[in-house]
Amino acid sequence: MRALEPRVDYIAKVFADGAYRPRVYLEADVIKRYGKGAETVDQNSLVRRVYRDATSGREVVITSNPDVAPAFRTVDEIRVSSLSSGRGADGSVEDLGAIALNGVLIGGPAAVVQKIASQAAAKESVQDRLGGVVVERTCIFLGGGSSNCYFLREGKVVALAVGFGP
Repeated sequence: MRALEPRVDYIAKVFADGAYRPRVYLEADVIKRYGKGAETVDQNSLVRRVYRDATSGREVVITSNPDVAPAFRTVDEIRVSSLSSGRGADGSVEDLGAIALNGVLIGGPAAVVQKIASQAAAKESVQDRLGGVVVERTCIFLGGGSSNCYFLREGKVVALAVGFGP
């Protein structure tokens, strides 16, 4: 969806910081900024708001837990992906072309992620599905319970995510 309020670029900020700093985002603030997106509920009963940036072709998925009242619901994860589920609401979220996480760009080599992961104290690598294809998800767990996740396919980074837990 089109960014409605130009004040805070939540997506760019969370990736630049590599975590939610100084606080997590409220889902209501994100909706006010970008609109409702294409809302789905996954197999774990989490709400996923899917946006697709028409300029970069990237998909943005913002995940929150519906167990919390809407006024207090926070964003659990923000993921930017070059792979699309095909469900996103078209529009311009914000400039997603240069999104990087710890210097890792979408389209970059998987070897960079493997180097970062080898230096991490707490990490996990598992197979996952993204945009209908199998990917390797490598998450690095940071202090305070947050995580940086990198999604790899055929030797390239295809998606990045900042969130809590895996």
